[in-house]
Amino acid sequence: MKILIVSLDNVGDTLISLAVYRALRAQPGVETAFWTKEYSRDIIPLAGDGIEHHHCDPFWDRSPGKAKGGLYKYLKTLLAIRGSGYDAAIILHANWRKNLSCLLAGIPRRYALKGAFATDYIKPGEGDTHILDSSRKLVEAALGKDPGELRYPVAPAGFGETPRTATLFSSGTWAVIHPFSGNPRRNLPLDTWTSVLQFLESRNLRVLVNASPAEKEIFNGVSEPGAGRVFSCDLDLDIRNLAFAVSRAALFIGNNSGPLHLASALGTPCLGIFQKSWIKKISPRGKFLPELAVFENDPSEISALEIMAKADKLLSHGPAPL
Repeated sequence: MKILIVSLDNVGDTLISLAVYRALRAQPGVETAFWTKEYSRDIIPLAGDGIEHHHCDPFWDRSPGKAKGGLYKYLKTLLAIRGSGYDAAIILHANWRKNLSCLLAGIPRRYALKGAFATDYIKPGEGDTHILDSSRKLVEAALGKDPGELRYPVAPAGFGETPRTATLFSSGTWAVIHPFSGNPRRNLPLDTWTSVLQFLESRNLRVLVNASPAEKEIFNGVSEPGAGRVFSCDLDLDIRNLAFAVSRAALFIGNNSGPLHLASALGTPCLGIFQKSWIKKISPRGKFLPELAVFENDPSEISALEIMAKADKLLSHGPAPL
């Protein structure tokens, strides 16, 4: 049986989809491949080498900081998928466009939670509010048996490094922070990050700030540069290089976004800024559960003192295992 995992979403959701791959790969006689956005394509090699992988940005969707995908690349990808002869598709975060795309790609069985053009609609069980719980039901329907709890740890073989990052992160003790995300309403105020940075640097930690060039300019507008501070955009880090950096870190702090899930998957002690209503839906379930700083309506509810206290706990004791 050949199953295509469809995750036409951004980095965090694609990282979570590795749990589906891990569950399917454990089954004898099951071949597994991915269809992702071009934007999140670098996540898949973190699960291992040689994974069959189709990627294009859908023409109907816009990734953060990117233009919408092109129709030509989309149609070319559909033809490639059709030629691969998949028996089934597990469509994560399903909608009618994704489902129809799998139909046009000639996939006869299409497992989804919602949207027109699927063949098998799966209803999550009572209390299955997390994306991994509903994904487990999709896998169960495709396999005809329960795969068990889904998790998405990333193995060290999936890390990437360059000579520059290998040298940099072998010197000193590092923290990685991710002050931005694709949704500004999830983000801790930048003036709070200034206090957090001062705390980390007072603990003799060098700090990698994961930010684009535009985000770096915004960040430096409210924070005085630190001697041991480095920005990921200046190192030109891709996802695999970032994974290497996060794997070497003593601590990761970030908003609810893909890099937080990456830190959890790698087993790095991590602290996430999370809205309470989202915890049951999409809180990280990698190698370790993160510590969470929780707000009800606005991230400004979280004080720098709370972040520092939770960070100090992780630096002293490490994360709680799942």
